[in-house]
Amino acid sequence: MTATEHLPARAYVAMPMDVAMHDLPRVVGEEFDRVASLLASRGIAPRGAVIRYVAARTDGTFSIEVGHLVDAEDLEGSPIEPDQLPAGRYSVARHDGPYAGLGRVTRELMDAWPGQGLRPAMAHTATGDDYACWYERYLDMPRQGPEGPEGAVEICVLVEKG
Repeated sequence: MTATEHLPARAYVAMPMDVAMHDLPRVVGEEFDRVASLLASRGIAPRGAVIRYVAARTDGTFSIEVGHLVDAEDLEGSPIEPDQLPAGRYSVARHDGPYAGLGRVTRELMDAWPGQGLRPAMAHTATGDDYACWYERYLDMPRQGPEGPEGAVEICVLVEKG
């Protein structure tokens, strides 16, 4: 199910990494735990897991940030600086099921854009044109299902104003 909706700005703390898609499931859990431990060491409660896709590279790797949403006020006086997912109009798909299906759901979301007159907002960076903001927001703790880890996820891609 896809929709276009206005989403608020969201503060987050994450670790950057470059990863091949086939390695993503293995490394993401470790990074979620690492960021959660960092936040806990400062008495900061995570507000939900997030993976931000910064860039898709021609060699099949993705530059991503793996971490947790936070309340920015909780970080005041801390050496931890949050980044921010910008407010704006997003194309959103919701999925509740095996994480292995997220690639398919993302493709379906992006394949629907031409028929909806949508285009992703792009950022001009040193490495080329990348998505301005594309992230997965994990709405609950993963549970083990017959096809591996699963749960509720929102896939959100900032789209051009129109």
